[in-house]
Amino acid sequence: MCADNGAASSTCAHAPHTTKAQRVESEIRRDFGYPAKYHGGSFPWLLSAERQRTPMEDLETSALLHAKDIRQNAGIGDGAVSAAVGVLPLLARRTLAYTLNMRVARAALGAAAMDSVCDGAAAVLPRVASLLSSASRCDVDAPEELSRVFTGPLLAHYMRDLDRLRRDHVRLDLKVHSVENPRLQHLRTHTGPEAAFAALNGAAQVSSLRAGLTRQKYRYTSVLGATHAAPYKTPLSWSAAMMAAIGGQAQVRVRVDVELMVHMRYRLINKHNGVDKTIVDDDATRNLVLTLESTAVDAAEDQPQFEWRVADIDYLLSSERRIESEFVEAKLAEV
Repeated sequence: MCADNGAASSTCAHAPHTTKAQRVESEIRRDFGYPAKYHGGSFPWLLSAERQRTPMEDLETSALLHAKDIRQNAGIGDGAVSAAVGVLPLLARRTLAYTLNMRVARAALGAAAMDSVCDGAAAVLPRVASLLSSASRCDVDAPEELSRVFTGPLLAHYMRDLDRLRRDHVRLDLKVHSVENPRLQHLRTHTGPEAAFAALNGAAQVSSLRAGLTRQKYRYTSVLGATHAAPYKTPLSWSAAMMAAIGGQAQVRVRVDVELMVHMRYRLINKHNGVDKTIVDDDATRNLVLTLESTAVDAAEDQPQFEWRVADIDYLLSSERRIESEFVEAKLAEV
C-alpha cells in the first residue's frame, strides 16, 4: 500500500455519523447457527454480533510488551514526565496524545499523507478481503501480494489461520460491498532505530534469543502513545526525542487506527464429498478497525519515501499482546 505524497488531501473525520448502511442494518440477514469451532477457533474474523476486541491501551500503560524491562530502563527524567501525564484525566491525555503524535507524524510523513490516510484505509480494505479469499483458494500469487499489503507479523498470523482452514477443507470468502465514514480513531508514533522496534514487534525474522539481545541494547520510553527507543549510552531523553521528531530530525514510524463503517459478507465454506456447505454466513454492516503502519522514515531527508501497510485488523494482534502483557504483569506481581 504505497503512499502518494502528491495526492489531494482529504481530512479524516473524527466523530461518528449516521449512515445509510446503519439505517438498513436491521434489514440484513444474519445467520448464527454454525459450530463455534469453524469461527473463532479456526479463523479470527469478527462477526457483526461480536464485540470489538480490547487492544493495548497506549494512554494507560506502555504499548510495549516487555513491561519489566521498560520500568528498569526508563531514565529518571522520562519517569517524571510519565508520572506527570499519568495524573491527568483520560480526556486530557487523549487530546495531548493526538496533538503530539499528529505533529510528529506530519513532520515525518507530510500533511498530505496524514490527511489522506483514512481514505487510504477505506480503499485498501476491499483488496485485503479479495487477497485473503484468493489465498484461501490456494492462489499462488496471493501470499506474495499480501506480503506487500500486510506487515510481517499480521501476514504470518493470517497465513497460519488459512492453513488451519485448509486442513479442515474449509474455504474463506470475504466480500466488501461498501465502506463509509472512515475516521481516525487512534494515532501512535515510534522514534528511534528501526532495529529496536523490529525486535519488539517481531517484524524482523529473527529468533527470540536474538530479539531479546537486541532489546537489551535499548532504553524504551512510551508516553502518550509516543514511544522512543534510544541506545543505553545515548543520553537523549524522551522529551528531547519528541522535540527532535517535531523538528523533522528523527527516524519515525507512524501507526494509525482507522474505524470504518463496512457492509460486507463473511463466509466459511466446507467442501465435503464434493459438495459445498456454508457453515458461517455473516452478511451485515458493522464497524471495522484497520491499523495502518508506515515504514520507518528518516525525516531529515528532503523527500522521504515510505509505504503504509496493514498492521492489524480489529485489534487481532494488539489484543493478543494485551493478554500476554497482562500475563507477564501477573507473573511479575508474584515475584
